[in-house]
Amino acid sequence: MEERSCLRCKGEGTVFHAGFTYEGKVYPDENKVCPCCKGNKVFWEPDYQAIKKAIISSKGVSKGKLKSSWAGTKHYGDQGMARAYYVWRLARFHGGADPKMPMTADLVLRADPFKPELDRMADEVAKESFGTDMAAAFRWGKAFGII
Repeated sequence: MEERSCLRCKGEGTVFHAGFTYEGKVYPDENKVCPCCKGNKVFWEPDYQAIKKAIISSKGVSKGKLKSSWAGTKHYGDQGMARAYYVWRLARFHGGADPKMPMTADLVLRADPFKPELDRMADEVAKESFGTDMAAAFRWGKAFGII
């Protein structure tokens, strides 16, 4: 499995915070554990099968289809679930099922160096699930001067 350095700490595992003074209190310089990789320094290649399993419904009338909602908040602390949430949310956005901008998806992914691969996976899932990965571009293109 491939590994890549964290984009936030550049593989150091820590992030430097410059000290400052505020209202007479001195806050010294400090190095803190990187909040993105949690000090691991690297990200491992995504488990694409596990992501697919996490975003596809396994019960009821929607069995075998992309989930229509995301339950829970596990994606905020678990790297694998963050990646699955990112792919799920972008697939729904690009497929036109959820036209709101996917801001949270980027926030939970943080400094993951495998984002380009996850973007491609989201596009593929959108095409499989909705027949297109361009619905968001058609909707938002004018706002961004693309169309």
